[in-house]
Amino acid sequence: MFAPFNAEALATSIRQANSDILTPWRKGSLARALAAPAPTNKDEDFKYVNFRLLDFSGLSPEHLRIFGNDNGISATLQTITSENSAKLPERLTLSTGDTRDNANVFFGSFENAAVMLPEELAASLDFFNSHFPPRRYAHLAHAFLSQGVYLHVCRNGSLETPRQIFTLTGGNERMTSLAGMVVLEDNARAELVWDALATVDARGFQNGTLDIVLKPGSKLSLLLNQEYSEQLSSVMTLRAYLEKDSELELVTVNSGGKLNQMEIDLRFAGEGSKATVSGVYVGHNAENFNLLTYQDHRVGHCKSDLLYVGTLAGTSKSNYLGKITIAPDAQRSDAYQKNRNLVLNEGVSVNSSPKLEIGANDVRCSHGSTTARVSDLEMFYLRSRGIDKGTVKMLLADGFLRQAAERVQSLTLKQAYEQRLNALLSNWGKHDL
Repeated sequence: MFAPFNAEALATSIRQANSDILTPWRKGSLARALAAPAPTNKDEDFKYVNFRLLDFSGLSPEHLRIFGNDNGISATLQTITSENSAKLPERLTLSTGDTRDNANVFFGSFENAAVMLPEELAASLDFFNSHFPPRRYAHLAHAFLSQGVYLHVCRNGSLETPRQIFTLTGGNERMTSLAGMVVLEDNARAELVWDALATVDARGFQNGTLDIVLKPGSKLSLLLNQEYSEQLSSVMTLRAYLEKDSELELVTVNSGGKLNQMEIDLRFAGEGSKATVSGVYVGHNAENFNLLTYQDHRVGHCKSDLLYVGTLAGTSKSNYLGKITIAPDAQRSDAYQKNRNLVLNEGVSVNSSPKLEIGANDVRCSHGSTTARVSDLEMFYLRSRGIDKGTVKMLLADGFLRQAAERVQSLTLKQAYEQRLNALLSNWGKHDL
């Protein structure tokens, strides 16, 4: 399935590596990728996925470089790119101010973490292999790692300045594999923004992972923004392990991509843990979105609240498959899951399948899905005011997607989300979509 990405190709890929920690981990990841069950349309979670869009033939792995930060604040921004240099676009700049952290923090590459925090990194790399089901594409990303970023905040640490990752990929017939890992020790606090972009001519496959461990009492606010070219296929796997009284606030933005697939796997392992997920996807041409979410309540007295909203135009497609699982001992669980779609013209496709698996009898769980179409009357009303068709769609999409912003508590995330959404939708008014 992954040909030509085999052991021989991996041996060639890791010749540049010199880490005693990363090399065996990457070799083990390939073995796990090949052993993991291959997803097919017979699987309930992948029944709508068009796997023909994931073609590995002719691709070669690419090594990306980290250029550090360019905003004057030490160790705040990691820029990862295949270009000789890359400047963070002004529209993605965070309003961080000139503050310093009240914490012992590491934020850097996997290679540097292997030197500075070898024990912590080694434990983190192995953690998800034993605590989550095997994800074939996640293991492949780890095996052919193009670059990895590690954020570690010590006990009781608080980041006064948000961390940011900016990834820019380009070129033809390339497979780039990105990995992020966040570990917050007891009662730590952090904010992180990851912008993953591609040049307009980028072709090939981008495979990424973001693994999160939240120790008791910690809190992470996270924005993951993906903006891809029309010919780039992508799979992103996000896994979060929440221990007692920890909290995750997650906002995702997906746009572009020949195939744009995101898997979010949340595991609640400690009582009192909480996760709020607000995701949006914007299709305006021929995008294919596959969105898979898992809210796995292993213990009781936990809360998960997930809302995914999308606007679809052109011939774009969206497939949402969500699942809430409540274990028999997870009494007093509180879980919510909702998918909402706004169809802006004929010719798009929407599949939405949220579901529950409840093993406990004292829980509060709900799920649902709605798909609405823009009426001819709404379109006529706006067009009669002299607004062109592209701008009409932009205004309708903007209003619909604002419901995600209303849920965001972190001021940094709210501003960053609105900033990216405004830039994304501003192009709609320039074209008659």
